[in-house]
Amino acid sequence: MILLAIGQTAVLPRFPLFGVVPQLSFLVALAWGLLNGRKEGMIWAFTAGFFMDIFSISPMGLTALVYLVAVTAVLLVQEAFPTSRVIMPLLLTALATAIEMILYLLALRLLGVITSFQTLTSLPTLIIVNTIAMLPVYWIMYSLQRTIRPRRIHL
Repeated sequence: MILLAIGQTAVLPRFPLFGVVPQLSFLVALAWGLLNGRKEGMIWAFTAGFFMDIFSISPMGLTALVYLVAVTAVLLVQEAFPTSRVIMPLLLTALATAIEMILYLLALRLLGVITSFQTLTSLPTLIIVNTIAMLPVYWIMYSLQRTIRPRRIHL
């Protein structure tokens, strides 16, 4: 996660997609949670947010809290729907991105860090970019999971 946070803050802003930067650490935490359940998703979401907080000017812990809430909410929603390796990760990524961005901006406004919600105008673009970026992230995490935790075959 530390390498993703460094890449997301130091490298990716130099190559924005449609004016926004995909949130790779958030997407990795979400993908891992979708694949391995709520408990692991919450752990990785908090970890991703913590490392993003280190490189952010926002109050320490805010990103970690927002990532944790957004991923947990989406993983609770996921339990109500059938498993899908393509459609559900995309829909849930769009929902998680919206939750994360709105909560983050609300918290920043309540803490007096920002004075307007002008950034919300980039939310639709961020949702699209994160949703598109989720497919390769999800499949890389799926392959990693299959390598780390292979399915046992019972004879």
